[in-house]
Amino acid sequence: MHIAFLALCAAGAGGLAVPVPVPVPAVAKLDQQALDEAQQRDGSATRAFSNVPIRTAAGQCLFVDRLSGDFRANLTPIQMADCDASAGQAWDVITAGRHIDQPGQMLVVSALMQACFNFDPRRPPGSQVLLFSCGGRADGAGCVTDSQLFAFGGGAGPSSFLPRNGPGLCLASRGGRLDVAPCKNGTAEQSFSFGA
Repeated sequence: MHIAFLALCAAGAGGLAVPVPVPVPAVAKLDQQALDEAQQRDGSATRAFSNVPIRTAAGQCLFVDRLSGDFRANLTPIQMADCDASAGQAWDVITAGRHIDQPGQMLVVSALMQACFNFDPRRPPGSQVLLFSCGGRADGAGCVTDSQLFAFGGGAGPSSFLPRNGPGLCLASRGGRLDVAPCKNGTAEQSFSFGA
């Protein structure tokens, strides 16, 4: 994700300029045809939760910005912000369907973008947890990939997100975005809940 720096001035005369990182979209606009091909809603899926927020232990909600990934909304970072019921904060939890065939697992899908949580350990630290086309192929033609399956016990939480392809690792809320860390019981940054 690109970062631009803006100078903010303190109120009153003689205020100090302080650099503050401000996220800049990765693309100016999405390629609608590529987006429609890559990010398709699975109408046959079984949803344990539909169109719900995911809250961190700190009370923030996970969200996505449509323009923060590539031209078809892949490689989109999952960020945290105050909960506001916006479309970017709505998530589905899928337990059966076209892109999941393992019991006790879930897909976490952006209700806005129809892309899945994806853990890719080949990417640099800090950018290993992103949204990607469900099934794991950029063009949307994939079937099932372990990089998008997470252990699911059936409840609303709080619980941790354990990627099937990352034994001993948990998703963690760090630095304003979703990241990965070694699992540690009772760690607030690894605790998430579905719904209000």
